Amino acid sequence: MDGFFHWRILKRFPLGRAILAALVIALSTASAFGADKPYFLVATTDLSDPVFERSVVLMLPPGVPPELVVGLIVNKPTEVEVKKLYPKAASLKGVADEAFLGGPVEPESPSIVMRGSSAPSNVAHLLDDLYLVTDADLVSGLLENPKPGENMRLIMGRAQWTRDQLHAEIAEGSWYAVPANVDMVFSEDPAKVWKTLVDRAQLLEVEGPQLPDDFTLLRCSFDQVPRGGSPAAR
Repeated sequence: MDGFFHWRILKRFPLGRAILAALVIALSTASAFGADKPYFLVATTDLSDPVFERSVVLMLPPGVPPELVVGLIVNKPTEVEVKKLYPKAASLKGVADEAFLGGPVEPESPSIVMRGSSAPSNVAHLLDDLYLVTDADLVSGLLENPKPGENMRLIMGRAQWTRDQLHAEIAEGSWYAVPANVDMVFSEDPAKVWKTLVDRAQLLEVEGPQLPDDFTLLRCSFDQVPRGGSPAAR
């Protein structure tokens, strides 16, 4: 697996900026999302970075170290088949055929986001029936022996910012923050996820305070980025 995935990622998503960090969790406002709930960071139409353009990033709950915030891009399947990386992986309806690009940091490090009624005790519960697996051995085992009916996505790499980097991108209007939605993570058409979220975000900006019950739009501010990263995502 070494080298192969990294080369294909660079081919599909060339890195424009020198390793811009990628994904960490920040709760935009504790009052809106709750202290530990993940949320989506959604690229605005102004963001033109070749990796993060049209990205939807699942931001992870706060942890350590305090200098970093971390997340996973969830709407960018690559052309790399899971079986190229894990030849023993089972072929089930709930397991996506292609690996997803999680971000430019350590693109050969695997994670799994999975949806199910239960999960092994050593995985992180994120939201509702959504779980995160970062242990490499457990990732391999789950791909080889998935439970029927479970949805799983293999995600390679992650995104992580320093707080100052994220502050700068928020200040320039590059991101919306909205509540995470498990159905969006496992959408059968990932290419439509970004447009769906950004269209709704733009509409809400125009309409003002009358928000649908299931959707909240926030423009993050620097002070709202929590002082923590996710130890599970490192």
